[in-house]
Amino acid sequence: MTTNNEAEFRYPFEERCAKVLQQIRENPELDVHLARLDEIVWALDVAETVFEELAEDDGLPLSHRVQEYFFRYGAVEAAWRSRRPDTALVGEFQLHHIMSAVANKRMTKFWKGEDDAERALYSDLRIFDETPRTGSGRMALLRATPGATDPEVWFFDMRQGAALMELDYPAYLEALLVTKGVIGWQYLYCRPEDCGTGFIPLVDGLKEMLDVFPRLFPDHDYTDLRSRLQERL
Repeated sequence: MTTNNEAEFRYPFEERCAKVLQQIRENPELDVHLARLDEIVWALDVAETVFEELAEDDGLPLSHRVQEYFFRYGAVEAAWRSRRPDTALVGEFQLHHIMSAVANKRMTKFWKGEDDAERALYSDLRIFDETPRTGSGRMALLRATPGATDPEVWFFDMRQGAALMELDYPAYLEALLVTKGVIGWQYLYCRPEDCGTGFIPLVDGLKEMLDVFPRLFPDHDYTDLRSRLQERL
């Protein structure tokens, strides 16, 4: 590995990530603990090679859409909170390199499940986004079933288990760039009936996001997120 150079990007999604990290770092209304591109993984820094290995060694012939979101860094990560008094607005994400996620981030290392159905599901899941600094016990996972070209994305909350998201991997990353990792944003893309005990404590933060983000980050349209939150209240 080597130290990354944010001035040089080989893949388009890397530059988009760097721009969002810069927006987080430079926003005066956020108290930023971390916002960075981790070191480049030189052994895994060529997209074509990585996706060939995933297809041949792991049985994952990932689609061109997925491949368009490749980044070379071991992680893309941020942790921040609003400076507003009595704020509920906190954000964190830690996106892992896709090969590292598939090879080293098995869900079963964290939790094996309580019954046969959970154990079968969790054996397929690979963590690609998590929240280690806030310790919230929430993470996003790819379902790495052999032959999958566009794997399912699941959201796990230790308070209520795993829920299938309405997003695939590219759409998840797009939503992450908009939400900046606000804790619990993933619930807005799970079925309303899956938004239970884990969702309730996060409502205030999500409401605050939709109150202040149109002013802090005006380049985005938050209409869909606002509608999704309302459907789940």
